[in-house]
Amino acid sequence: MELIPLGEALGIEVRGVDLSAPVDAAAAAALNRAFVEGVVICLRDQSLDPPSFLRTAALFGTPFAQIYGQFNHDDYPEIGVLTHRDTDSAGTGERKIRGTSWHTDASYFERPPKATMLYAEIVPEEGGDTQFVNMRAAYAALPDAVRSRIDRRTALHVYQSSRSPRQLIKRSGDQVDRFGDGRHHPLVRTHPDTGQKALYLNPIRMECIDGIPREESDRLLDFLHDHVTQSRFEYRHKWRAGDVLMWDNRSALHQANDDYDWQNQSRRLLRIMLEGEIPA
Repeated sequence: MELIPLGEALGIEVRGVDLSAPVDAAAAAALNRAFVEGVVICLRDQSLDPPSFLRTAALFGTPFAQIYGQFNHDDYPEIGVLTHRDTDSAGTGERKIRGTSWHTDASYFERPPKATMLYAEIVPEEGGDTQFVNMRAAYAALPDAVRSRIDRRTALHVYQSSRSPRQLIKRSGDQVDRFGDGRHHPLVRTHPDTGQKALYLNPIRMECIDGIPREESDRLLDFLHDHVTQSRFEYRHKWRAGDVLMWDNRSALHQANDDYDWQNQSRRLLRIMLEGEIPA
């Protein structure tokens, strides 16, 4: 197994592992160490079917059924399917590409997913990159006065924040009942494996910081957003078919780019999320 940095800010490419075959305990432990250290890991040139993709995800945790049932794989509810022609579930037929602004996945859950994994079956020739920022490094780079101001604060996370830069897919009543809404999580969370602190922001979900006036909360959240999305904290992933990419939702924000010729080029990725813990 060989580990190669993907970028200066975060990310590790893992070479020499064939995920279509069983992975032994020593290799699984090394993969988990790379994941925790790198925040984002990528294994290229893989050839997976849904069972082997699920088996790969299970090396890192417990997959769970995806929230948007209409986008799930017909035979494997733990696998979501993302394509260039996904449409709004409200029945309008409007094309809806998920993930096109900075966010961390499902932070309105009581136990947000620890990780998300994508497997690229088909990718466009150009465009469609995914960007990541390292929230550990962004926290460490904050001025001391800001860190002391936010260290013990919590924030309200909802399904659709009034601050969100985009309209999210409408949920069904069953999805609302199942996944709920309105969780208060720390603004700075501690990683359960390393003890490292990271900013825990979500521009599409965070409504406000608890315990301070709304205008002050908005100013502080805007400042933190501008801080974490600086290029010095970023890695931009250029997809290749066969990529398996996994990131730590506890330590990163990510966003997709809908900047390719979707009418003439296809994109199809499989997605799995892993059960997480209550942020602390």
